Amino acid sequence: MFFVGICDDEKGTCAELENLLYQYGKSHDLKLEISVWYTGEGLCEFLEKGSKLDVLFLDIELISTDGIKIGNYIREELEDMDTAIVYISSKSSYAMSLFRVQPLDFLIKPLKAEMIEDVMNRAVKQYRRKNQIFEFHAQGNHFKIPYKEILYFCSENKKIHIVCREQTLQFNGKLEDVAKRMPDSFVLIHQSYLVNLDFVMECSYDKVRMQNGDELNISQPYRKTVRGQIIRSEWEKIK
Repeated sequence: MFFVGICDDEKGTCAELENLLYQYGKSHDLKLEISVWYTGEGLCEFLEKGSKLDVLFLDIELISTDGIKIGNYIREELEDMDTAIVYISSKSSYAMSLFRVQPLDFLIKPLKAEMIEDVMNRAVKQYRRKNQIFEFHAQGNHFKIPYKEILYFCSENKKIHIVCREQTLQFNGKLEDVAKRMPDSFVLIHQSYLVNLDFVMECSYDKVRMQNGDELNISQPYRKTVRGQIIRSEWEKIK
């Protein structure tokens, strides 16, 4: 089951989008459970209870609040980096305000079937990628860690530290070998750091700040490449 949320104060837009999503699910043999809210407050009450969505279609121009504030609430207050947020709007002037929220896409109304097809294909692909597993051996034990739990890898004295949401683990290995095994969302920013772009909250020329507050230096040889990878990763989603 793939859980989808729609939050828009225009009931017509919600009905249209819900219909397009059900058509997508039927044509791709994907079971969808769709929830609809006409206010941001209703959506936030749902999320506060610990309920989860796989993808959220979120209007920016809600009457009583705005989608950017809700997006920041989801990412920073709830610390939810898993929900794929798709902003919808009748205007195209918001794109540069959305980096911190890390949306999957930015759709301009009126919504069309091909737009929903494209964004849902990417949402499903992202969901499957995040639910893949990183496996390693340490101290005679075999570990399996979902990619979506890993903030970054740190190499120190021939040991690899895996910094996750709830814990830090370590094993013997080389960071360059780990990097070859990871998807494109993991980027080398330093010979000692391999970061998950899904957890990068801020990026400057010479450092990144991760969701847990850790600041990691981007070494000189990597700066141009890293900046290009981060920008390409984020803005291809909302162009």
